[in-house]
Amino acid sequence: MKMSKISLFFCAVCCLSLTACSLPVTQVGDTPSEIRLHAIKPGKHTKEDVTRLIGSPTSITLFEKESWLYIASKEQQRAFLPAKEIERNVDVITFNQDGVVEKIQELTLADGIDVPYDTDKTKTYGKDLSVWEEMIGNFGRFPANRGQDR
Repeated sequence: MKMSKISLFFCAVCCLSLTACSLPVTQVGDTPSEIRLHAIKPGKHTKEDVTRLIGSPTSITLFEKESWLYIASKEQQRAFLPAKEIERNVDVITFNQDGVVEKIQELTLADGIDVPYDTDKTKTYGKDLSVWEEMIGNFGRFPANRGQDR
């Protein structure tokens, strides 16, 4: 059975329209390769070794012990809506006081915790100026010959 040119064109249009429906995925950050990450041994490697093996961290925490974070995520955005994170990988390398690797953790999006934002506002004191007050208040503040003596 032969396909007519119209049928072939219709199939091509359908295939192209279906591929246009896929949402773009954006990669944010980069994590080290599994091989290099597993080459780091707790109790053996130092900060310098880690930097040489997998590079500098995305972030450093100093809460109880120093930890280096290597963070990567994938986000998907639909039209004008905010981007939605669909995948997250965080490699955490914790060091002891001597700068030697103490432990290595691999975390995912499922390990994350949603922290609600505080919507309270801090009251600031001072005078709120209108546009006219700001414009009139600027008269005489700046020298008249500014920019001409260069």
